[in-house]
This record gives sequence, C-alpha cells and structure tokens, in this order.
Amino acid sequence: MSDLEVVGVRAMRGAFRLGPVRLEVPAGTATVLLGPSGAGKTTLLRALAGFLPLTEGSVRVDGAAVERLPPERRGFGFVPPNLGLFPQRRVRENVRYPLALRGASDAAEKTTAWVARFGLETLADRFPNELSSGQRQRVAMARAMAAEPRVLLWDEPLAALDVESRDTLVRLLRDLLESERIPLLLVTHDPATAFALASRVVVLHGGRVRVDRTPDALAGGPLDRFLARFLGYENLFSPEELTGARASSLGARLASWSGEDGLAVPPDALSWRAGPGGTHEARVAALRWTAAGWVVALRQGSLTFHTTAPGGVPGVRVGDVVSVEVDAAHVKALEGLPGEDAS
Repeated sequence: MSDLEVVGVRAMRGAFRLGPVRLEVPAGTATVLLGPSGAGKTTLLRALAGFLPLTEGSVRVDGAAVERLPPERRGFGFVPPNLGLFPQRRVRENVRYPLALRGASDAAEKTTAWVARFGLETLADRFPNELSSGQRQRVAMARAMAAEPRVLLWDEPLAALDVESRDTLVRLLRDLLESERIPLLLVTHDPATAFALASRVVVLHGGRVRVDRTPDALAGGPLDRFLARFLGYENLFSPEELTGARASSLGARLASWSGEDGLAVPPDALSWRAGPGGTHEARVAALRWTAAGWVVALRQGSLTFHTTAPGGVPGVRVGDVVSVEVDAAHVKALEGLPGEDAS
C-alpha cells in the first residue's frame, strides 16, 4: 500500500505555469482531476510521473520524496490518453513488456495472470489495431499493473468508450483500488466516472487547485458554471446574458438572483401551463423527446429555458404562448470560487 502526497508542486510547460498544487491520494482511493481545457490536468500528471521537471515542490510516496528520481524509478504507472500501446506487439507482448524490461524471472506467469485478470485471454495474440477501444483500454490497464506500480496515473481512461465498455472499465478500476490498494489519480470529463470512483474531486483552473472536496461536498457546496455544468445542471446563464435579458420579465427576475458567475435554473425550478395570463409569458421554441420524457424549450426575449412537460405530455406546439412561474428556492446562484489550495 502507498500514499501519494503532492506538496506545493510547480512546473512550466511552454508559457503555461502549473501550481502551486497540493493534494493527497491515500492508498486504495481515487482522486479525480477536473477542469476546463488548458487547466493543467495533463501537465500535472506528466510532472508527477517525471516527464516534466518541477521548478518547485515535492512529490512523496509513503512519505519519501521521489521528484529527483527518473520516471522509471518512481514506481508510477502512467497511462496517457493515446494509451501508448506498441502497435507492432501483440496483446500478450504489450502486457509482458514492463516485466521483460526489468528481467523478471516469472514474466511469463505474471503476464498470463494479468491477461486473465482483465479478460484478455481470447485477445492475447491480436495486435492493438485489431481491438475495440474498450479492449485497448483493458490492455493498457493490464500492462500498467504488470509493472507493479505504487501509484497509478490515468489520463482520460473512458474517452470515446460506449456505455458497456465504460461500465466494465469502471468496475475493473474499482476492483483494483480494493484489491491492490494503490492510489489512483485520474483525469476525466465524465461525471458518472467521477462519482463512481472518486474519494475526492480536485478542480484545476489556470494551473492551480480551485476546488478540493469529497463528491458529496462538491454536489452540495457552492458552484461556478464549470462545476454546475459538470454536475448536470441545465439552463446556465452568465451574468452578461442575464444583464442583457433585463428587458424581459423573466430576465429581470433572474438577474436579481444572479451570483458572481451567473445562475443555474434547473428544470424543476420552472412550472408552466398552456396559454397566456401568468406571471411570465414565453413561447414554445422546440419540443424534444428523450428517454426521460418530453423536453420543452421555452423562450422569452434572449433567454431559452429547457424544462419538462407537465404530466409527461407537452400539449402545446412550437410557437404557442405559455404561462411560466419560477421558484426561487430551486434556482442556484453561481459564484466565482476562490482557490482552495493551501500550499
């Protein structure tokens, strides 16, 4: 078992400045890294793995500093977005590679065990280009674990996977956390993955830690528009959009409730009925059927709201006028969150 501790880490990648970053990943737990494009997520993983030199700070595994060690001696398993599989090697040879590299006498036995562990027996003689995306992810995972890492770093493990493959990979990752007790630090943009695996969620913005919380605290705490979007909030409006909509009755009401980073108006904050005469009036802009039922787009002025249909049946057509009410108790003011990094 190992614990990963990142203390005041800074690094440079071109003109981009990372840090300072402080976080902890205890043995047997997963920490998920979130953030918009360019926030520094991949840069942080590469810096921890040793592929990017630190300008300041320390990376510790079980309390021992490893930042001065070359990548191959840190004991980190790093899986990049492109997986890094050798196209000219078969599945079995890819998995065996880290064992052969260090001259393990039991390389054949361990390769067979890891191939079986990840359900790759029938694929062992195929090349990577003969596999599906989910199968290649399992090969990458088997190869990473064959190296017996003390820490696992994974960049976008579920990118471009179908639902079944994603569920399979989440189950395998969860099993690894429980059985091997290694710390896992992964980047993902998928909320289902984050909440299925994470003990903590760390949000990077501009190279710094903006949020470091447990998943339940993330969902129940203050949000900005990025976090609200990640958590699945609908009808997100910036302060500028709300200011521009003040001429309409709904826009004026919502602008008065806006936080520093705007407002989220969940579908259950809106109620409506066909016909004019309510507190606010809007027109039906679109109707869309989904597995969860009908979604109705209502437009007033420059603002469009997506909500559900009362009773499950729209009963209106595009262009119809409807009466709308908004419940302030269900509206979420969005704040510009201060950084939470204490380093």
